[in-house]
Amino acid sequence: MKKDMIFFSTEGKGLTSTSANHIANLAKEMVREIETSLAGLTLYSTSVTLIGNKKANTLNEGDDTEALGEVKTKLHTIAKANSLIAWLREAIKAKERLLNEVEELCFSDFIDQQGIQKPERPEMGTALTENAYYASLSLDERNRYYSLEALASVLGKAVHPAGAIANAREQLNERLKNPRTVVGNGRDALIYTYTPTVELSQVDEVYFSVQKEFREIQASLNAIKFDCQKAVKESEIEVETAYADAFAAYQAELTRIQNELSTYKKKKVRDIGNLKIVIPHSLEGIYEEVAHLGKK
Repeated sequence: MKKDMIFFSTEGKGLTSTSANHIANLAKEMVREIETSLAGLTLYSTSVTLIGNKKANTLNEGDDTEALGEVKTKLHTIAKANSLIAWLREAIKAKERLLNEVEELCFSDFIDQQGIQKPERPEMGTALTENAYYASLSLDERNRYYSLEALASVLGKAVHPAGAIANAREQLNERLKNPRTVVGNGRDALIYTYTPTVELSQVDEVYFSVQKEFREIQASLNAIKFDCQKAVKESEIEVETAYADAFAAYQAELTRIQNELSTYKKKKVRDIGNLKIVIPHSLEGIYEEVAHLGKK
């Protein structure tokens, strides 16, 4: 960008791109006309005479010494005009490059150029897990949880329909209903008699006592698990809320910088549009000559 500023004045003096293009076209036409005149330069005259007639008829008059003397001047004029054209065309291109650089300025280049801190996209935090929750408990609390879990497992297994106590109670009930069984026939028949060794009421008392304790232990265990699930859920909500807030702030900052970039581009385009193309001192003479042609 800096190297292109050599073509321009920021003080409002000079040509607009439209005017520069017009002058370049006039200069091009001037060169064409001068080159045409040089191409038609003839340094001799042509005449024709009929055989037997001494009078000659002039067909073309050659250019005189004055025209010959103008050749060098015309060549220099062409060179100056071409220099003016080259200068103006490059200045117009330079202005287009400046505008393109502004239009193509991307977000990352802009923040680097302006020394703006790049917003960091937030990352979702880590919510509390069940393992982390139990790991946060004190020694006694963790031991109580593991003890309740172990006891609930043992008691639950015992009173389960296939459990030891439930199975023994069911078998006792069956033997009370059928205290004898016969195996075999005739004289070989065997009679098995089943005699209870404890009262059914005692068995029921133990069974229901274990079942009651299991429900109580399970309730205590469920309370601990509920506290765990509650803490985990609260942590998840906290993490998600914090991320949503951080992401909203991140988006807002991106939008702010994007708006700043848009404003910057508009100002730069306006400033570049106001730049005027300067005419070097060495080209002022040919410029005046060409500009005068446009006023004829």
